Amino acid sequence: MSDKKSFFEKFPFLEKLKKIKGIEYIIVGVICVLVFVIYFSAIANDKNSNKQSDNNSNISLYAQELENKLSKVLSQVYGAGEVNVMVTLESSSELIIATSTEERVNTSSGSSNSTQSTTKVEKPIIINDSPLVVMEILPKIKGIIVVAQGANNVKVRLELLKAVQTLIDVDANNIEILVGQ
Repeated sequence: MSDKKSFFEKFPFLEKLKKIKGIEYIIVGVICVLVFVIYFSAIANDKNSNKQSDNNSNISLYAQELENKLSKVLSQVYGAGEVNVMVTLESSSELIIATSTEERVNTSSGSSNSTQSTTKVEKPIIINDSPLVVMEILPKIKGIIVVAQGANNVKVRLELLKAVQTLIDVDANNIEILVGQ
């Protein structure tokens, strides 16, 4: 007899499994369940990452829209010439979601006294597997850079600064007016 043992002889528990009727079907069933679990968890992760990327793209669109509107308005200031604007945001937007409040009152009474406690529970309102958004608070503006051809003129520079402060409500120390080429 050879020194090499068969695969099943090395692992005695496999010999016992081999004797069970229909073990092949059970193994195939377990493998199918594992494949489904992995597949559906990957789909759920993909949906969450899409929501995050949608939020980031909405924020960048918001900043880009502000830049375009400011550039258009500031370029109409007398003497400003061509104007380019860059807006930086402090953080992402904040979503306020709708909640339902449930109040639970617990009363317990003993032989000589009774106690009453109230518990409030807030639960988000879910529609189509996502929370119902009541309001979106846009991110705060961190700073603004304005590059204008006519910014070498002090009067034009001050007019641009006043216009940005009026339109965006940002402190003057967070606005920089630079001379463009």
